[in-house]
Amino acid sequence: MPKLPRSVLVLLPVLALTACGGAGGVTRDGPATPSATGAAPVSSAPPDTVVTPTPTASTPPPAATRSPARPPLSSTTLPTPRPPVVKPSPPTDLVTRHVSGFVTRGGDGPCYGMVAEDGTEYALHGPDVGELRTGSFVTLRLTTLQARIDCGPGVPMSIVTD
Repeated sequence: MPKLPRSVLVLLPVLALTACGGAGGVTRDGPATPSATGAAPVSSAPPDTVVTPTPTASTPPPAATRSPARPPLSSTTLPTPRPPVVKPSPPTDLVTRHVSGFVTRGGDGPCYGMVAEDGTEYALHGPDVGELRTGSFVTLRLTTLQARIDCGPGVPMSIVTD
């Protein structure tokens, strides 16, 4: 291998770094512009001179004179979606329990009144129950009332007869 002068050996790493950073590196004239292929320009100058890349025909113009690469965004406003109209579904967690207490509003039905042993007042609906006498002590199987039926004061419940 031939012996190279000291000045060439000192500049060789600088030239290598300049060639590697050509697509975004900095030259003495400012930021370098990338070439069309992304590779650094090749120079035929001797290795001891600093080479500055020259703009080619494929080099894009400065940012101020470039036309936009993408069309501008639409200025049309999008409609606001409304929430879907969904009717409430019947409850899937129907509570059924046995309750004991005194009948406060009796008769042939379908509405009755009852005060449970714990003091809770119930407004009961049971179209197939028949007659319940006021003052009698009963144990009934109750479930949550599915229809909006007003049977008076108290917690609305339905009497299960099956």
